[in-house]
Amino acid sequence: MAPLYHRLMSILLSHTTALEVLRSPSLRNQLARQERCVATAPTARPTTDELSTLAEQLPNLSFPLHSLVSPTVNRRPGELSKLHSSELILPADSAIELAPGLLCASPEHLVVQMAPLLTHLELIFLLGELLGIYAIAPDLEDGMFKRREALTTPELVRRHLALLGAAPGTAKVERALTVACVNSGSPYETRLSMRVGLKPALGGCHLHVLSMNEPLEVNRIVSQLGTGIRKPDVFLGATHEGAPFAGVAFDYHGKIHEKPEQITSDLGRQNELLGINFKIYTFDKSLYDNLDYFDGIIRLARRDLGMPREKISPAECEHRRTLRQQLNDELEIIDGVTWNGKYRAQQRLEQGDGSFEPVYEPVYEPAPDEAYGF
Repeated sequence: MAPLYHRLMSILLSHTTALEVLRSPSLRNQLARQERCVATAPTARPTTDELSTLAEQLPNLSFPLHSLVSPTVNRRPGELSKLHSSELILPADSAIELAPGLLCASPEHLVVQMAPLLTHLELIFLLGELLGIYAIAPDLEDGMFKRREALTTPELVRRHLALLGAAPGTAKVERALTVACVNSGSPYETRLSMRVGLKPALGGCHLHVLSMNEPLEVNRIVSQLGTGIRKPDVFLGATHEGAPFAGVAFDYHGKIHEKPEQITSDLGRQNELLGINFKIYTFDKSLYDNLDYFDGIIRLARRDLGMPREKISPAECEHRRTLRQQLNDELEIIDGVTWNGKYRAQQRLEQGDGSFEPVYEPVYEPAPDEAYGF
């Protein structure tokens, strides 16, 4: 890989370009090593020759390319590059070296860079991918690919936030991190986890997501095969005494589950989980989109977990239902590629369609104009 970068002096890719790099299938093995390095903002803007070299090596990158530079650099706009300046002293874990002269923002620093640009929901969704075992890849048939391990962990992100201190974006990331899902296996698993786990004021059902895709030991139905491992998409553990089930799992079935052999495997998985007293509920796209059906499954799950019935007024019940529908609609728009949630929220406010999204925004977080990038 390195020879193609022989003309590069110093480039630190940032923002959405860094995200595209982290999603590159060709860099999957290199990124899996989770190596971090020290980075400083370059004191010169990338040249046209350097940008052409990058385009040859990573043809899936979108232009203009976003990169970080020193505040002393002239940041005049160009067709091929978008420059961001920062006076921050970057911690030692802020970048990944792709090749000599070419650095990319680390996952831990990327979320801080992106935070001022995103709504709270978009930031949670982005964290779901970086903390998950998938990467969004629009050019692939399934729109994603699986990773063996996540690019980062909540602990690594929190360590980076502590090193940055009160830098722009850190407060938003810290708040989103408290509700972000870990080890999600797909964008729809992330969406499902958000609908299940977020608070009612955010449109969620406020059930505690204990884990995602974590192994559970089950007894094989055919006794001579002994024990085995199953990994529910979204797992809720029973915490109430006398609960009918030890736990409840939610699974989202995409296109791969339509294959006959996969259907048989899914039935075996469901039966094996029932055999150890774990209830599993399954959604396909049509059931997932049906709010009344989704709400009904949540009521059954609360019963299975031994949770008491909610005592809220009819008016509050209807208000929460509206928020759940708005959350689902918004998550359908958030695709991890086009980050325009703030624009949509502003449009809704101007049109008098409610204030669903602004509830996620902080009252005030100082940030320089250039922090907002686009």
